[in-house]
Amino acid sequence: MTEQPIRTVREFVRAAGLSEERAERHRAAGALMLDGEPVTDLDTPVPDGSKVHVAGS
Repeated sequence: MTEQPIRTVREFVRAAGLSEERAERHRAAGALMLDGEPVTDLDTPVPDGSKVHVAGS
């Protein structure tokens, strides 16, 4: 069985249709969350089962 690579927040939000520019604006405003914690780096890994959320959406 082959393990799938862990995606980053950047890849996760891009796959969800959010532009990298908008994702960066949300990150800078503290509105981009990973499992309830603010994302400080778009290259943060997103482990299986984790949730990425843009606050207010």
